[in-house]
Amino acid sequence: MKGDFRVNNKSSILLIISDPVQNNYLKTLIENFGFNVISAQKYDEGFKIVCDCSPELVIIDSNLPGTKWSELASKIKDISRDISILLLTSLIGHDDNPTDVIDGMIRIPLNYVELRDKITRHIKKDNDNLMVRGVKDAEINDPDTDYIDGLILGRSKRITEVKSIIKRVAEPEVTVLLRGESGTGKELAAQALFRCSKRRNKPFVKVMCAAIPEGLLESELFGYEKGAFTGAHRNKPGKFEFANGGIIFLDEIGDVPQSLQVKLLQVLQDGEFSKIGGKEVKVDVRVIAATNKNLERGVASGTFREDLFYRLNVVGITMPSLRDRREDIPVLTEAFLRKYYNLYNKLYSSLSNETMEKFMAHNWPGNVRELENVVKRIIVLGSEKVDIGGQAAQVSITDTAHIEKKTENKDADTTVKPCSLREIAKEAVQKAEEEAIRKALIACRWNKRKAAEFLSISYKTLFYKMRQYNLLE
Repeated sequence: MKGDFRVNNKSSILLIISDPVQNNYLKTLIENFGFNVISAQKYDEGFKIVCDCSPELVIIDSNLPGTKWSELASKIKDISRDISILLLTSLIGHDDNPTDVIDGMIRIPLNYVELRDKITRHIKKDNDNLMVRGVKDAEINDPDTDYIDGLILGRSKRITEVKSIIKRVAEPEVTVLLRGESGTGKELAAQALFRCSKRRNKPFVKVMCAAIPEGLLESELFGYEKGAFTGAHRNKPGKFEFANGGIIFLDEIGDVPQSLQVKLLQVLQDGEFSKIGGKEVKVDVRVIAATNKNLERGVASGTFREDLFYRLNVVGITMPSLRDRREDIPVLTEAFLRKYYNLYNKLYSSLSNETMEKFMAHNWPGNVRELENVVKRIIVLGSEKVDIGGQAAQVSITDTAHIEKKTENKDADTTVKPCSLREIAKEAVQKAEEEAIRKALIACRWNKRKAAEFLSISYKTLFYKMRQYNLLE
């Protein structure tokens, strides 16, 4: 007899994924979206569940052993054409368009927002009572406040207060100024505000103000008309036009030059601006801004307009530094471990107590971003002996002193050859650099661009280093 594992009117999803770590990770993510999830790791086990139950969506691993995914998808469609099927794949070449047997793709590495949107879009509804957190026919009717907890991790008092404020101010059409040190998660907070706002089905446009040269920022934000200047061969819409109806996120707003601050003020006050070339444009855009600078000091020094500051700071949210929410370090560390073990296809392993003690003691000047990069480095290098704010260097010095003490107790004929400390340091750095590059390339499957991004160096620098260390084919 055919059953149904839908519970509490929540839609049901079946995962058929062979890798147990990936299976469990995806199951946890999707359950946080509010769906009921059942998982299988084998072809026959998954097919039996489809036959016995009534999943609304099936996610199939493209690397499923024992059969071709296309054969399994075809058999599922033979049972019911109403069952949506998504293929989990890391192959970039795959087209996301529907076929006879699948309805779309979920790409690895997983993107939280895209994953949730794609799943809700493909869930089939039998009647008006079968709703998923207010999602009906791929349209979100109620704020997805649970999304905040999945995006901004932590249970400390400081971060709980931030999440509470986000839930309260997301729907009202007010400008929000996100403040805090670099790496505290201001962009995640902006995404959470967007997902819980009334504009959640409209565009979300991010502008990194500090990354755009001053001479180009005006044309990027406001666009230009054909013939406005030499080289303007066509009309170009600006970021504000792209964000029309939705939200624009102005990151590092404190770096906007004074010449553009008046124009920003006009948009905030009247919802209109002049493109370069003279055309007036009216837009309906909600502004969320972020900065790691002290704007009050900028106002006092005259580098930031006071009226613009008050227009932006209708609601101010300060993201706490990681050192002010140390109790969240284990939660964040676990999340990053699972994320990158899954991304780099490695067997999951928890960190040692010694490493976690170092994590808890470190001040994390780079905040959550620094923690994420340290965890990523540990997984790629396959060793917990990484530099955590100089702690690894201190351990090395201690170990060296211990070795020297033991050496002194050995036979008197043991001699030390004269050498240059500078040469020793240079050789050690080169050896460590070569090993880090080699392991990054292996983890990224010798994709040089991904490896360069992981190592935070340019592609040109990576290529030079690979040639220096004979790592080219």
